[in-house]
Amino acid sequence: MSLVIVKQVSSSIEESLKKMFDFFGGFDYLVEGKNKVFIKVDTSPLKPHASTSLEVVASVIELFKETGVGGVYVMDGSPHGFLTRYAFKVTGMDKVVKRSGGKPLYLDEQISVKLRVGEDGYDVLFPRILYKSLLKEREENLYLSLPRLKTSRTTTVSLSLKGQINLVRYESRLDKLNNQLHQFIADIYRVVRPDFTVIDGLKAVTRGGVPSTNLGRFLPQINVLIGGVDSVAVDAVGARILGYSLDEVKHLKLADEQGLGYGKQSKIRIVGELPELEKSYEPPKLPEKVKIIEGRDMACPEGCKGATITILEALNAQQLETPLTVVYGKGINLKEVEEAKPPILVVGPCA
Repeated sequence: MSLVIVKQVSSSIEESLKKMFDFFGGFDYLVEGKNKVFIKVDTSPLKPHASTSLEVVASVIELFKETGVGGVYVMDGSPHGFLTRYAFKVTGMDKVVKRSGGKPLYLDEQISVKLRVGEDGYDVLFPRILYKSLLKEREENLYLSLPRLKTSRTTTVSLSLKGQINLVRYESRLDKLNNQLHQFIADIYRVVRPDFTVIDGLKAVTRGGVPSTNLGRFLPQINVLIGGVDSVAVDAVGARILGYSLDEVKHLKLADEQGLGYGKQSKIRIVGELPELEKSYEPPKLPEKVKIIEGRDMACPEGCKGATITILEALNAQQLETPLTVVYGKGINLKEVEEAKPPILVVGPCA
C-alpha cells in the first residue's frame, strides 16, 4: 500500500509543502545524511503555463536550503530537443532558481556515460553527474521529482515517470519516440527513481498540446499539491484527477505490472480530497489548407502522429495559410498520395 497526499493550497505554498512532507517525517528527516538535493522540474514545451510553476519551485528550493543541505540543483534535459539553458530562460526558471538559492543543472551540457537499461539490455547516454550522484552515491543524495499536473498528446499524461526520459540524452530517446515509448519510460524508472515526487497542481493542463490562445479553458486553477514516495502511485492519482484510469496510461500500467510501484487504486491510500476535472475532448485545430494522409496499419501518437499534430496546431495559431500535404504512419494509401497536391511532407520511417 502506497500513501499519496493531496494537499489543498489555501494561502502559503511553503506551509502546504511542510504539512505534506510531515506525513513522511518532514524536510529535515528527508535530507538527513544527504549531501545534495537534485530536483527534476518540467520545462516542456518551453511555455510557462505548461511548466512547473515558478512559485512552487522557489518554495521547494527555499525549504531545502533552510535544512542546511550542501547544495540544491534544479535540472532538466533537452525538453523537446531544445537547449535546456534556453528552456530555463524562456520559462523564467533560471532566475527563480538562482534567486531562491538553487543551482541550475543543464543536463544536455554534462558529460555523458553509457547506462544499460531494460530487461533486454540496451544503452542510453546518461549524465555522468547523475550516474555518480543518483546511482553510485545514491544514499548520499536526495532526488525529488517536481512535474506539472498535465495531460499529454503522446503519453496521455506527462507527470513524474514521463518526465524522467529527459534525464537521458536527446539522441538516446529518438528511436523510442513511437510505440516503444511507454516501455522506455518504465525502463528508465527501473534504474533511477525519485525519493519523493510532488506534482504541481496549482493549475492543471487538461489538454495535451494546449494552444497558446484561449488558454483559460485548459488551465483550471485547482490549487493542489500531490505527493508521495512512490512515483507510480503519485502519478496514478494525478492521472485520476485528470480523468484517466490506470488502463488508459500505458507507461503507468507497465510500471505497475512490472512491480515498479503501485498504480491500482486499491493499493493506494489517498489522504485529502481529489478535485474534479473533466477531460478535454476538443479535437486539435489544424490549418485549413493542410491535408493529412495517415497510415491505415499504424500511426503512433507517441511519435510521428503526435508530434506532427502538435506542430500543425502551433502553426495554425500562427495562421499558416500555405497548402501542405502531410503523410505519416504505416500502410499509406499510395493512390491518395499520388493524387495529393504538393508540397508533400513525409514524416517518419514508416511512411
